Amino acid sequence: MKKSAITASLYLLSTSAMAGSAIKQLDVLGDAVTFTLEQPKSHAIPACVSADNQQKWAINLNSLQGQAMYSLLVTAVSKEHLVNVTSANRCESIADIEQAEAISLTTKTVSAPDSGILLYKGDGKTLLGKVLSESFYGNQYYRQDSYRFAPVGGATQLQNYSIYRNVSIYYVDSQCEGEAYSDKTISPEQSYYSKARNFYYHTAVSPTEQDYLHVHGDAQVYKLHDDTGECTAYGGQAKQFTRMTRLTYIEHPLCGSKGCIIK
Repeated sequence: MKKSAITASLYLLSTSAMAGSAIKQLDVLGDAVTFTLEQPKSHAIPACVSADNQQKWAINLNSLQGQAMYSLLVTAVSKEHLVNVTSANRCESIADIEQAEAISLTTKTVSAPDSGILLYKGDGKTLLGKVLSESFYGNQYYRQDSYRFAPVGGATQLQNYSIYRNVSIYYVDSQCEGEAYSDKTISPEQSYYSKARNFYYHTAVSPTEQDYLHVHGDAQVYKLHDDTGECTAYGGQAKQFTRMTRLTYIEHPLCGSKGCIIK
């Protein structure tokens, strides 16, 4: 009986239901999901909704109904279906965002997402999914770019793609070519990416003497600025840098040997 009630609520549209529209944004915030549709709301919005959240909807992931609706939303994004929303006419999961009572999909058959920001493998041809949100973090040493996407072909959960980058990597070649080195220990399980050279890498797992930069003795050290691709003299000889270890190139499980492409 409980299962029947959930099914019915997902597909029964009331007078406050919205016509089918594509999803513009989808975010998971702890136990709640918020989403925005391309088509603006046309019904009377509950008084509890704040001015900044007029076009947002919320659902609760702690309920079976909420989990089912979230699954439908991910499917809608990955297959580019249109979403119909029925309002609960109140705020619940989040204090100032309108609660969605029910969701249904309007089938739109396509072979792949045809709009928005798309994520491709490093070959630039193999489509992985549609990007829903992105975030960026950085300081003087480190960068992290994160993308949340809906996989192509349908899925019940969104996936994450994160890029970890050192601001600089080091060489003993004045053109920053050949063997590269890092002053940070990087494991194969969380490989880093060089934007300037378009490869993924980690440092030697059990480095031998030959894996260290200092074996190059009096050779001058050069720094590759990963954001700009500029190669400049670092100031110092290789023998002075006893912690820098050689990079090992690796294939990324999602992107391949080259960086994923977002366009």
